[in-house]
Formats: sequence, C-alpha cells, structure tokens
Amino acid sequence: MGVTLTPVGEVPLPGLKPGQGGPSGLSGITRVGGDTYYAVCDSGGLLHQMTIRIDRDTGVITGCVFGATVTLEGKGRRDLECVAWDDANRLVWVGDERDGSIRAFQPVTGKRAKTLDVPEVYGAFRYNRSFEALSIRANGLEMWTCNEEALCRSDAVNKKGIPVDDGPRTTRERGTVVRIQKFTRVTPQSDWKMAGQWAYMTNPIGGMDFLGKSRNGVAEICCLDDGTVLVMEREMSIKEWSLMPSFLCRVYQVDFAGATDVSDISSLNGAKYSPVSKTAVFDRNTGLAMYEGLCLGPRLADGTRSMIMISDGDAGAAARLFSLKLVQ
Repeated sequence: MGVTLTPVGEVPLPGLKPGQGGPSGLSGITRVGGDTYYAVCDSGGLLHQMTIRIDRDTGVITGCVFGATVTLEGKGRRDLECVAWDDANRLVWVGDERDGSIRAFQPVTGKRAKTLDVPEVYGAFRYNRSFEALSIRANGLEMWTCNEEALCRSDAVNKKGIPVDDGPRTTRERGTVVRIQKFTRVTPQSDWKMAGQWAYMTNPIGGMDFLGKSRNGVAEICCLDDGTVLVMEREMSIKEWSLMPSFLCRVYQVDFAGATDVSDISSLNGAKYSPVSKTAVFDRNTGLAMYEGLCLGPRLADGTRSMIMISDGDAGAAARLFSLKLVQ
C-alpha cells in the first residue's frame, strides 16, 4: 500500500538558543503516548522529555514544552543520534554514533538496562557515519536500524580477517550504499534477534560542495504500524542560485520485494546483490533546518496519522519541529 505524506506546518523549538539554558543538538525523537515524547542529544548523553501538543483536527503543532532531562548512564564522549520507545518494557533504545552501539535505558533514572547485539559488520563504520536511525514497530516485535553512509574502514575486519568495504561515501555522481537491519523478538519481553539485512542506495548530492562538508545519508528510519518502512535522507549542500548551504529532507517508502539479504556478504563493494527499491513520499528544501528525527504522532480526527520531524539545531542550523499527515 502506498504512503502519502502531506506537510502541515513548521514551528520553532522553544529555548534552544545556546546560552539560554535550553537543550540543543536534538537529533532523534520518539513518541511515548498521548502528547509525551523523548528526544536525544548528540552530546552529553542527554535524554529530554517533551510535551508536543497537536491539534487533532488539523495536525498543526500548537505547543511544545520541555520536561525532565536525564543523563543516560555511560562513560566518555557520546553522540546520541536516534531513539525508539519500547512500550512493553518501558525503556528507550538509543543509538550512539560515536561507538556504534545501540543500548536500552530506564528513562526516569538513566540506568542502562540492555545492550543490543548488532551485526559485526557495523563495526566498520566511518567516523561520524554510524547509527542515526532507529524505530520499533507498534506491536513491539520488530526493530529497525541503519547506518548513515557506507561502511568502510581498513582496520575493521570480519571473522575471516577480511576488511569491510561497502563502497565510497556519497558524491555528486552517485549515492552511498548502507545496510538496513531488522531485528525481531518472539514476544515483547524476549531478546532481539537479527532477522535480515538489506542494501539501500541513497541519492547523490544534488547541490554544490560547501568547504568539503556537503553530504547526503540516512538520518532516520520509521516503521509504521502495518510494517511499512520509511527512510529519511538528509542532504547538506549549496543549492542552485544560492551562495550559502542549506538542507534537503527526503522521505522514501522502502520495498523489500526481490532485494537480497546481505547479512552474509562482508563487503558490498563489487559484490552481486539486489538493493531494496524506494519511492519518494516527501521532498523538501528545509533551509537552515537540519531534520534528523522522524516519528509517528497521534491519530487525527479524519483517520489519518500525524508524523513529527525534529531538526538538530547545532552549528547554526535552525531548531524546529515539522508536522505532517500520513495517509496509507
């Protein structure tokens, strides 16, 4: 079944300017229920509770208030980029881009509860290009994740001692190949088990380079109630007729039909396989808003579902929330 995403509106996040005491660098968001959400910060290991009010008739965001902030247990520098709510166990699962880990925490105390056994191949992530995407299906039996850009590091080898090489990063000529990973569990209280891995090709960089920093990769993944998987790509480049960089946000519906399970392929560069196919359902130049998080919101009065995107406000980017209507 096809997905349609219709933009509803965009609002600034309150109190997010540096030095004003508000949180910044919010790079992932998940809904707990009602108007309650959690967002993670890309520095300091912080989890922020949020109340986001959405008009059930229009889907417009009418208010946003920050609640408690909790420091999640851990040592060293951390770069939390994605978060998913595990309702059955009342835990938050969080992806750390710095060490390539996915762990579960108690949201009230910040205590670590579990660590996910991720496939060995993900240890070959490029610096700052690891897990940015995480989602748990509403039935609590599926979890999905994905790396941001192609795995490739000469010092990371598989069990046979072969270096992992999935290809180059995104360029203006071609996209980058990433691995979408599925986990399942028999009951919501069981442990997660690996349940398939598929190659996904991002779009090339569409604009001009900006000081060698232009990029495009997977910023988020969202599993809908019926199991449909959406992938968000985030591009930063200089667009046509502009002198300064801006961001482009695209959301795709993924089709796994005919795609190869690449779980046993150690290096995708030069290998024979069929990637997943994708259909664009949202494409927008978001200016200075660097959207990195996407989650389902409440159901609206007309039967459609709301969705929320959150923008990381780091390094001069605009901190905002964006609301959409989801039709299936």
